[in-house]
Amino acid sequence: MSIVDIPIIKYENGRHASTHDNVAAEEPLEIFINDKPFHMTMRLPGEEIPLAVGFLFTEGLINSIDEVLTVSHCKDVSSNRINIYLKASQNNSSSPLLTRRSASYSSCGICGKDMVSDLSMSLPKIDKTIAITFPQLAKLQDMLMKDQQIFRNTGGTHAAGIFNKAGTLLGLSEDIGRHNALDKAIGKILLNRKTAEAKILILSSRLSYEMVTKAARLGIEILTGVSSATSLAINLAENVEMTLIGFHRGQQGNIYTCSERIILEGQIKSPS
Repeated sequence: MSIVDIPIIKYENGRHASTHDNVAAEEPLEIFINDKPFHMTMRLPGEEIPLAVGFLFTEGLINSIDEVLTVSHCKDVSSNRINIYLKASQNNSSSPLLTRRSASYSSCGICGKDMVSDLSMSLPKIDKTIAITFPQLAKLQDMLMKDQQIFRNTGGTHAAGIFNKAGTLLGLSEDIGRHNALDKAIGKILLNRKTAEAKILILSSRLSYEMVTKAARLGIEILTGVSSATSLAINLAENVEMTLIGFHRGQQGNIYTCSERIILEGQIKSPS
């Protein structure tokens, strides 16, 4: 159940009344890989299999759905657990899967630029095959907003929508967490074997380093978010040659990187 009906006392302008409110459900999800616990996250119930598959992909633990032997709910224990079994080539004690949860460094700290540099070395440069206008991007954002059914009822979820270069929606998901929403959408792309078609990603959230990383692993060319971008997100997008647009609201937005994919119209305004 993704939506929970909660009794509340609503106060407004000096008056109050007993009523009910719809809130987004929040439940833990455990991901087991080859019978070993790997990750736990709090999420909106539903689409657990795409979430688990997408998470493995965006963490760099699998490169395609072909590396997954089986993925299923653990019916004997709880619907809040997903079991994933990888093919033999992925199942060995020295695999990063069994040992890697975060990068370790010998120094007393790590510079953000070093993180971007290290990650950029493992990510290929993103192709430049798209030329699109802001009105076209606005239509994609409208599609995302219209399909946010849980948000419309609760106001408590983020959404991620993945499109091909023609603007066809390939995968859309909602979740209480923006990272989970993106992993769910990417998981759908993997399960439907549409990774080569994924080109544009529209988010209802801000643009952080982690969100750009996940998008870059999928080869997304254009990533937009309704809110701000962080400095590391911009640095990483620039290094992998991804077009990053923050404060995207309809036909407006801030283009941080690789503006050549965006067809701009009108005159350039001089700074006041």
